[in-house]
Amino acid sequence: MMAPFRCQLCGETYLGSDKPDRCPFCGANPAELVEPTYWLPNPTGDALTAKDKEFVEKAQQLELNNAAFYRRCAQNAETVITESIFKRLGKHELEHAELLGELAGMEDLTLPEVTVPDDDGEKFREAGRREKRAIKFYLQVAVEADSPRLRAVTRALSDVESEHLIVSNVYC
Repeated sequence: MMAPFRCQLCGETYLGSDKPDRCPFCGANPAELVEPTYWLPNPTGDALTAKDKEFVEKAQQLELNNAAFYRRCAQNAETVITESIFKRLGKHELEHAELLGELAGMEDLTLPEVTVPDDDGEKFREAGRREKRAIKFYLQVAVEADSPRLRAVTRALSDVESEHLIVSNVYC
């Protein structure tokens, strides 16, 4: 029997017979997946302090840059396996950028132009560097942000980026 699960982080709904081990849209851990009746809408950026808005803007740029990187990696992947990995990672990053934009009332999701290495191993090494930067930044924001929602979001994003780091380490 199909049942809905809604992600408390990104707000997307998953339909399946079992709760997935991660949100298929943003990569959040299963604790973020709840029955729709328990789902709460995310607060918007109206309540963010100037410092938190700056954190969100920087985070969104980080995510858009990484989404563009992964999209380009998928387009130039050496195998169908690495193509599918890069494609999924890029979709996660774009979902993160969208979530961050909603937090701060920013709607522009324009992906920047990026260059990527030719070799898939080098792509994964660069992915690892990018994920480490994201994790470090999100852990900093989780401590320094004024907004409890932003602290929770950046902790959850740090968890997802840690999973991305594991993937990039496995394939390089």
